[in-house]
Amino acid sequence: MCLFKQKNNKKNMYMFSLKYKSKCNQIVLQIDTKDILFICGGAFIDLEKTISDRRKDSSIGFGAPVRANMRTGGVTSAAVTSSLLETVESSDLIAYGLIPEFVGRFPILVSLSALTEDQLVQVLTEPRNALGKQYKKLFSMNNVKLHFTDKALRVIAQKAMAKNTGARGLRAILEIILTDSMYEIPDNKHGNNKVDAVVVDEDSVGTINSPGSGGKILRGDGALERYLSEIQLKEQAENTRATEVEVERDSDVSSRAMIL
Repeated sequence: MCLFKQKNNKKNMYMFSLKYKSKCNQIVLQIDTKDILFICGGAFIDLEKTISDRRKDSSIGFGAPVRANMRTGGVTSAAVTSSLLETVESSDLIAYGLIPEFVGRFPILVSLSALTEDQLVQVLTEPRNALGKQYKKLFSMNNVKLHFTDKALRVIAQKAMAKNTGARGLRAILEIILTDSMYEIPDNKHGNNKVDAVVVDEDSVGTINSPGSGGKILRGDGALERYLSEIQLKEQAENTRATEVEVERDSDVSSRAMIL
């Protein structure tokens, strides 16, 4: 299929001619482009390296990207990449490989910033079809509850940011965490051996550089409620202990001030 474009200046219209090689006839469509906004988007991998070369950024200073790391093919953080893409110009796209005639037809150039940790947590929890809700629905088909702790969601978001995969990498991380649990759940058991819930906490996720232990399987009726109550009591004890330490520290400071 071939596409030919001709502008009619009198009517401000573009005439699109579509010609199929397998047929002799030609289909001509006339479209009024007066009220049409054309948007072109893409990933543009490693475009930030071209921008950095144009700016001649050094590795000295606050927030300055390390050019040596870029030239050797090292992974650049999403924050540095976003800051560089915000300064993109038409000359950068031409140096990247696009022809000037094509770049000249786009008077406005904008970039999308990388998702932050809070935004990735929102992707996991808030949308109607959020990944967390999808897995909870999947587990509920086997009458099993799925619970994510707040700290676990934070670590999952941090892992996605460290890999520079953004929101697309969240599902892969969740699959690694919940794969063993999803194989264990369909095994029908009764009584105390019945799977009541699966909990994903910090230990399940692991750290940024190391994998976790996977989802924790809780067995027996009411196992999730007991687990949450134990966690709540533990947090209350830790908060009480922290308050006591702070009070002791303040009293020591005041006593030393009175002695002086």
